[in-house]
Amino acid sequence: MVCLTFWGDTICVLLRKVLEQENSVAPSPFSDLKEWWVRKARGFKSRDDGVNRMMISWDRMQSNCQVELDELTKVCVLGKGAYGQVCLVEDSMRGQRYALKALSKGHVAKQGTQRLVNGEREILSMIDSSFVIRLHRTYKDAQHVYFLLEAALGGSLVQVVKDHPEIFVQDAPRGHSGAFYAACVIAALEHLHERRIVHRDIKPENALLDEHGYAKVCDMGFARFVLSKTNTLVGTPDYMAPEVIDFPHTHNSSVDWWALGVLTYEILSGHTPFTDEGVSDPMERLLAIRRSQEQGPLQYPFHFPQVAKGFVAQLLQIRPHERLGAGRGGAQDVRDHAMFRTLAFDFRAFHEQKLPTPFHKQWSYPEHFFTDDFGLDRGQLGLDTSDSLFIPYDADPADDWDAKF
Repeated sequence: MVCLTFWGDTICVLLRKVLEQENSVAPSPFSDLKEWWVRKARGFKSRDDGVNRMMISWDRMQSNCQVELDELTKVCVLGKGAYGQVCLVEDSMRGQRYALKALSKGHVAKQGTQRLVNGEREILSMIDSSFVIRLHRTYKDAQHVYFLLEAALGGSLVQVVKDHPEIFVQDAPRGHSGAFYAACVIAALEHLHERRIVHRDIKPENALLDEHGYAKVCDMGFARFVLSKTNTLVGTPDYMAPEVIDFPHTHNSSVDWWALGVLTYEILSGHTPFTDEGVSDPMERLLAIRRSQEQGPLQYPFHFPQVAKGFVAQLLQIRPHERLGAGRGGAQDVRDHAMFRTLAFDFRAFHEQKLPTPFHKQWSYPEHFFTDDFGLDRGQLGLDTSDSLFIPYDADPADDWDAKF
């Protein structure tokens, strides 16, 4: 005998939608068979429209982005991650720049992360927000899979904190700069959570600035589609909520609000709120951070804006259900916090992207761009065969994990 267990809240939501759908298409006792089929077909169309609503933007972007892989020219490497690299590329025919993420198929297969890579593609295809890095299309060749992404070239939020700390201590009114970047992340999380996507790796490194200075959340590598709760130990230790660290690691979208609290604290203070006790072992470090989370009220440095203390404290609640943003109001509850009211934060101008930004910079070519060695590498979009992240891939006809790229 096999016993299946379902989350009650999830089933209630799904059944409610089904009942609403059936009520809208149910025939009267006097309907004939023809009328029943007409109304049922109309109902099916309504249902399918609802199911496909999140995919419309992806279809539109795919159809609008006609550039092929061989039409792209590599400009420079923007960064490298655990599985591949991201390059700035140009479509000179159309005058567009993109970020091209290249992953070695062999490396993905060796690490057993085919499902994660496909999951990232599926999640990115559901996103259409000014506050989240957009996916334009995907490609593949014999050795790589590629994500053609929106290019945000203003640097990461962590670079702003490191190189321009004065932005957060000389702003007027005090705390406005921190509130601005928090608002960017709130807008991104609202978009993701509406689609039942939990990011699970919100941190300054994953917030990229565009040319105007607005932050966009990136990197969906740890993101997951979650209807109710999930049980995975995943994330960056400094930003992981207590329930993610604690066995059995059961969590939901409220972990993203915790991470927003850590991020806000960090950009306003210059460091994260919880200590790892100087431990180097990964698991011991995680446990040290968890102990630090339980050590009483948060300690704020003297320059920390008074207006932001309550905001951070309400996000960093140990109990997930008590956390700001975890209630029915979600992102709206976070925007309604007293911090934004005290700062008279103009959300209307913000969402129209008319609000002045604390910082912005124009992208410029790297200093080594015009050197011979760098120029020789410009034509190669994928990883170099000598790169440690590149592993030769022998296609298996029975394994078509990259079929949708």
